[in-house]
Amino acid sequence: MDRAVGRTGARTLLSCLIDERWRIIDADEGYVAVLRYPRDALIGRDVLSLTHPEDREIERQHAMALMRDGTPYSITKRYLRNDGDTLWGTSHVSLFHAGATRRMMATVEILDGPPANDEPRLLRVAAERILSKRRLRDQFFERFFGEAAFDLLLDLFAQDLAGRDTYTTSAAVASGAPLTTALRQITMLVERGLVAREADPVDRRRVLLRMTDEGAQRMRAYLLAAEQVI
Repeated sequence: MDRAVGRTGARTLLSCLIDERWRIIDADEGYVAVLRYPRDALIGRDVLSLTHPEDREIERQHAMALMRDGTPYSITKRYLRNDGDTLWGTSHVSLFHAGATRRMMATVEILDGPPANDEPRLLRVAAERILSKRRLRDQFFERFFGEAAFDLLLDLFAQDLAGRDTYTTSAAVASGAPLTTALRQITMLVERGLVAREADPVDRRRVLLRMTDEGAQRMRAYLLAAEQVI
């Protein structure tokens, strides 16, 4: 790894090398100095532990997408120094192969302070939070899910937790999709084993819907994970 540190205007350029388990395996002198760690203490450290807790989940989702799809990303965030101080920086991270292994290379621009206009960062964080939750959805449910199907699942899950019965027609309305589309989505969810149809014991002309055990378990796991996205 090249050990070079320079300045561009008010920005200091640093770099570090990260393995597939997100541990730092090399860093230039500038990276070590700015974060105020002894070099031996920095090498082998989880790189996410150097990120402010409020920015950590967003970066984790970016890093997971990078390892999965190979798509480089940039993120402006707060770094945590060894003494507890924070500093702002923009990290540009890309993936490369070193023989049979994969490595992440992070080039970091240390900023003099937070962006002058914080609105873009707030908007970016909001957009990244939504995107992170959508990416989480793909981890727990197949990528074929459209919004109508997922809205239907969310409503059915909530109704089941509340102990309320859900009928096919009311579920279709809750999905927000045209009736024919919603009915197709219900059929698809039944075929996937996430939803089950049952005859109403009081009026057998009506059909009740409920989450299957598998559907409920997957939705519960997704929602718990999504709540961790800050």
